[in-house]
Amino acid sequence: MNTKNFKCFQILYEEGNLSSASRKLFLSPQGLGKMIKNMEDEIGTSLFIRSKEGFLPTESGKIFYEKSKEIDKSLNDLMSDIAHIRNGEKRFRIGLAAGVIRAIDVEKLHEFMDNHTEIVGRWYEHENGLIKEKVLNGELGLGIVIGETRDNNLNCVLMKSIEVNMYVYKNHPFWDREYIDLSEVRDEKIITMNSKYHVYHDFVNACHLNGFNPNIVAHVSEGESIYQLVKHKVGIGVSPKFFPDCKDVKGIRISGGYTWDICGIYRVDGADNRLARSLISHMK
Repeated sequence: MNTKNFKCFQILYEEGNLSSASRKLFLSPQGLGKMIKNMEDEIGTSLFIRSKEGFLPTESGKIFYEKSKEIDKSLNDLMSDIAHIRNGEKRFRIGLAAGVIRAIDVEKLHEFMDNHTEIVGRWYEHENGLIKEKVLNGELGLGIVIGETRDNNLNCVLMKSIEVNMYVYKNHPFWDREYIDLSEVRDEKIITMNSKYHVYHDFVNACHLNGFNPNIVAHVSEGESIYQLVKHKVGIGVSPKFFPDCKDVKGIRISGGYTWDICGIYRVDGADNRLARSLISHMK
């Protein structure tokens, strides 16, 4: 069986419609339909029930979908291993949680990667939880994440702490304050990073601990958007102290010392622990 056909089957399974699946695959509906029929003939069972509602997976189809995903991952791992050999035994990957690049010394990290030929020279940025998962399953030799990670299988080392501020616009009631208490933002319109970012969850959880749900009016994907929205008085923004104060916007400290902690994580039993420790030390 041609494993490339797995992708065609998976897209049809997920779409449930021959026309939309064929458009995604840049195939004709007739061509995709014939391909699926040939797969069914080869394995000796129906993978879909054809109906007016579309293509509904049979029990065999559901099993085939899950197994085909596993085969895809195994093939990807195989090709990755072969690529490591071809690239001179490069094997050590580094992953960064969303937002970390803004806070670390990129030049230092790039220099370290260039000076260690065993490191794969690519940058991987994902959600915090996914970085941890990839370190645990061995896909990454080191993860640079937000917040302390408590797992018996991982070493976690604090690399840097950045103070979290409330950014306010000129003439806002908080403008002349040095500190504000988190409970004081109960009735404020809040701008924050979206749920992919650890700071969002930290902020919401802290508000809940203070007895209220924050009135979040904007979820953004980059810190600069917080700055611009605050500047235009859409609301006040919560963010690590990335931006300098100016005549229109400034950061106010939050009582209690809320920080954005950047940590390096690596497996306790990892083969490249020495390299992970060396990189963390280099970056601190």
